[in-house]
Amino acid sequence: MIEWVLKIYPILGWTGSLVILLSSFLAALAYRGKQGERYKISTHFVSELGEVGVSRLAWLFNGGLITGSFIFLLMMPGVGLSLDNILGYLGSVVGMIAAVGCLFVGVYPMNNFKPHIKAAMTYFRAGLATVLLFSIAILAQPADSRVIPFYSLIIGGMAFAAYFSFLIHLGKSTRQKDSSVLDTSSITNRPRFWWMAFLEWMVVIFTILWFLIISAAR
Repeated sequence: MIEWVLKIYPILGWTGSLVILLSSFLAALAYRGKQGERYKISTHFVSELGEVGVSRLAWLFNGGLITGSFIFLLMMPGVGLSLDNILGYLGSVVGMIAAVGCLFVGVYPMNNFKPHIKAAMTYFRAGLATVLLFSIAILAQPADSRVIPFYSLIIGGMAFAAYFSFLIHLGKSTRQKDSSVLDTSSITNRPRFWWMAFLEWMVVIFTILWFLIISAAR
């Protein structure tokens, strides 16, 4: 059973990544906002691709997010088993929590904001911890039986920085507004460059790139 898990998790990593990337890309191409604007990662949040009634392919994005997150949920134990240390096992557990949070972001789109934001924050917080735990576990690998190479830590560090920056920026913005900056239901004029939206996309991009490297290196 363990051998099978170790063999299959790289395939799951690639499959989950491609499902989420493809569904996001197609939904972004078809997207037209409330003012008829096209989708940009510098001005739109990730979840806006799944906003029912606004995003033309919301069903595709939400379905891709649910499917891809479930695949990542199945992938996580394999990463921990391959690292074979306590931090790797903890990373798998927390990574599974992050995957479930991400899955429920698709189950509850932005139209259902309260459960959506709970799911999203579960993902961001658990995702930060997952990257940290797996990165330390990669460093802790014995030199003579290293499975995941050290160069993966470069992208892992970028992913961690993206998570950390996003959460810090979100906390400051929320305290200033006394409401969630992620709620775009009443927004009329978007900034030409929105740091919050851009940082959120950096979280997604670097996380998926990190998973692809971990899967390819096995």
